[in-house]
Amino acid sequence: MFKLKDCLKAIALCTLFFMLLGSSYLSHAQVASSSLENTLPPAGKMKNDKPSGKGWVNLLKTADDWNFENNFWKLENNMLTGQMGNEKEHHYSYTKKSYKDFELNVLIKMTGDENINSGVCVRIKPTNWDNAPGYQVDMGKGYWGSLWEERRGNMVQKFPDSLAVKVPRMNDWNHYYIKAVGHHIEAWLNGVKTIDVVHEAGFTEGQVGFQLCHMHTPTVVEVKSLYLREIK
Repeated sequence: MFKLKDCLKAIALCTLFFMLLGSSYLSHAQVASSSLENTLPPAGKMKNDKPSGKGWVNLLKTADDWNFENNFWKLENNMLTGQMGNEKEHHYSYTKKSYKDFELNVLIKMTGDENINSGVCVRIKPTNWDNAPGYQVDMGKGYWGSLWEERRGNMVQKFPDSLAVKVPRMNDWNHYYIKAVGHHIEAWLNGVKTIDVVHEAGFTEGQVGFQLCHMHTPTVVEVKSLYLREIK
């Protein structure tokens, strides 16, 4: 028959075992947000604003491939530009085509004061110009490098503010490399991995786009490079 001391020792050992087991299976979220090291994969490296390798499709060739309101967005000379003031509603631009598994390279600039907000939208399912449920690889104070799920799960993975202030270039060009395969979403902001999460509740297919966020100060969003490569 076990003595009380032996039972307590067994409980302590079991607790230690499960703590160690848990630490060996750190979530991708923790791993992704623990370092400012540049770990950009080869597929995310750009030269002359274009990714290398085969299979990349330029999504900024023509406005005919896009849905947007002409008074808020325009696509001219391979440059997508959105602009608005303090509006009550969001104003999205998004592709007509839906995508499932893919890699995405984006060069984007967001201009305004410290309260501006936008996002690179992936796997969204818009119902109107204001409502686009799905993922946003986010931009803005308190949101840079984070994965947000609009009108659904809200914050899926938060990139720590203490790190986020060191990565984006304010009122300048920033690079996002995004990879979505099944429920696994990864993203790098200027070479730093900020998102790595398996989110079973998220959409696995949808459109690609950009947000002009409501209730924020005047904002200009410019996209000069947007290349997608589907993963079959």
